[in-house]
Amino acid sequence: MQLMILENLKKENVEIYLEYLNSCKSSNWETWETTYKTYCNNFKLFLVWFQKSYKNRLLLSKDTLLEMPGIIENYRNYCRNLGNSKRTLMNKTTAISTFYAWCVRRNKIKYHPFSEKLDRLRFTERDKIRNSYFLTTEQILTVRLYMQVETKKYDLQDRILWELFLDSACRISAIQNLKLEQLDLENGYFTDVKEKEGYIVNAFFFQKCKELLKLWLKEREEKGITSEWLFITRYRKEYRQMTQGAIRQRIKKLGKILGIEDLYPHTLRKTAINLINNLAGLGLASSYANHSSSGVTTKHYIQKTSATEIRNTLIVARKKLGIF
Repeated sequence: MQLMILENLKKENVEIYLEYLNSCKSSNWETWETTYKTYCNNFKLFLVWFQKSYKNRLLLSKDTLLEMPGIIENYRNYCRNLGNSKRTLMNKTTAISTFYAWCVRRNKIKYHPFSEKLDRLRFTERDKIRNSYFLTTEQILTVRLYMQVETKKYDLQDRILWELFLDSACRISAIQNLKLEQLDLENGYFTDVKEKEGYIVNAFFFQKCKELLKLWLKEREEKGITSEWLFITRYRKEYRQMTQGAIRQRIKKLGKILGIEDLYPHTLRKTAINLINNLAGLGLASSYANHSSSGVTTKHYIQKTSATEIRNTLIVARKKLGIF
């Protein structure tokens, strides 16, 4: 959501939100484009809904603070009607709660308006939980070959996303934020990629993805596309960075080739890590996944091993799988 959307909202609410935004950015610089960005986007969604539902009410007025438990419950119901899961509801409520906690710390209000005043969301087996899949080599190749034939249904960005998620095992936030200036086409990786918790890593890709990237660069040049972003969408004759929502929809579309209706980018990440772990062991898989929670050994291994060495080891493992 762009900041221009905020122009239609109440000035005082926008000002306090932007002050909060600036504060968050200063103290969470390393995770701004990944983890923390989600919280801020969730609060923006609430701000837009609050304006439509409560017109000219101020976020920090005495009346609003008194009614906030009921306001949050109304917002939860609104989100549920949109099809949001309980897990998503909890995340959105946390984003709002974080804002008010910040206001208390900055002496803008005296108390948190709904802390410990809402019934906790209870999770049952009936609640929708995202299915977990580990794709096989056969399934991976099936999607690759299907897109290669059905070129009218699937464009180059579809094909690159498929290969790059499986090649790099990066999270969606890292893939979405890739820029052309980070591309080292000859050596087979993107440099200075920001992952979760601010870790700077290399995003590897291999021969098939390399071929597709060359075609994509050629197509962009022929069409005169000058955007800095690797993955783009066109809106009103302007090329913009592809949103995470658009990326998820593309992966979901590819899942239907396999008869999977709820395929997510994170499934491809899990698949890639699992396949490497099965063949090359936990050490390489942890490095490949850019995990920091596998212990001191794994952490030091990532630091000491060069990007070229890791990539060469991955090539050997991938050849055993039949993915070149």
